[in-house]
Amino acid sequence: MTKNIVAVCDNEICKKELEKACKYLGFIIKAEVQKDFKIKNEISIEEIKSSNVVLFAIDGTVEDIEKIERFIECEYYEVEPKFIIKDAKAIIDEIVSDIN
Repeated sequence: MTKNIVAVCDNEICKKELEKACKYLGFIIKAEVQKDFKIKNEISIEEIKSSNVVLFAIDGTVEDIEKIERFIECEYYEVEPKFIIKDAKAIIDEIVSDIN
């Protein structure tokens, strides 16, 4: 069964590493970048609702996320971007094994 993941990232590097890892692992990911109170590639409500999990790859707190109300009632994980950049595949593997 394919896993759908949505992610909110602090930066483009983190987003790209997540996309590469998900492609390699066979998962679908939709990711947006939030920086300086702006959202790039905003994830839709439909994409969020159809996801298996939400990943916040941010240095701040979840409360700092723009339009946080989109993610209410979603199962989510928080990871610092530096860990995603170091080994996104291992992070995704761990999250997916946890939701199984």
